[in-house]
Amino acid sequence: MPYCKQCQIIHGDEHRFCQRCGQLLKGSPPGVRPCARCGNATYPGQKFCTDCGLPLRVARVTRDEEEPAPRPPLFYPRNSESRSRRPQRRPKLALYLVGIILLLLGGAYMYARLPKIVPTPPAITPSTPQDDTRRDVERLAEKIRSAHLNKDINKWLSCYHPSYPHLGRLESQILELWKNYDVREVSYRITNVKRESDNRASADLVWNIQVWDHRTHDYTLLRPSYKIILEKTHDGWKIRDSREEGGGTS
Repeated sequence: MPYCKQCQIIHGDEHRFCQRCGQLLKGSPPGVRPCARCGNATYPGQKFCTDCGLPLRVARVTRDEEEPAPRPPLFYPRNSESRSRRPQRRPKLALYLVGIILLLLGGAYMYARLPKIVPTPPAITPSTPQDDTRRDVERLAEKIRSAHLNKDINKWLSCYHPSYPHLGRLESQILELWKNYDVREVSYRITNVKRESDNRASADLVWNIQVWDHRTHDYTLLRPSYKIILEKTHDGWKIRDSREEGGGTS
């Protein structure tokens, strides 16, 4: 019997097109079979013929209607096909690695055969007595600088020889300076260092002392310059005598 798949309507044998949508009719729908007595069309699940009432065996639903299409697995099975798709290891990579290893071994062998070059130690220039004396004068000047900044009279006195002329009067001048001024910054310049003997040396020492005047409430820069004579004792170098070349107090 002609059947329209779009409208799902059965037509008579005299119809070639669907009377509702006009689509070309096909054969009977799946599962339709004629009645054994009258030949009328029956459908799956129908128990009696609608024309003659003949009891019918329930037509079995087709396999396509009975069994739904299997769903794809959530995970792909690990079978021989998936294993065969793995990329095969190329032998070229192994050859490259072997070549690199051989190059490294050859380089290490050649390096071991090279003559060893022993580096020459840098020449050590022996220090002269003049250089040693300059360092001693710098240490002495740094000690005096620290005594000025901290107003430490004992440290200041330790830089002078006990036989320094009029040391007590010079001490009083330094204490008076510290009383009237605050020493804010001290720097110095040492020139013309001469080693006259094993225990005697001379140098030119210029001071730059910035102080704050309590009376005028202003800064003052003192720049005394001295020609100093140094004498070496068991306790290091001391100022044995000095001659002022420009105003100020050392």
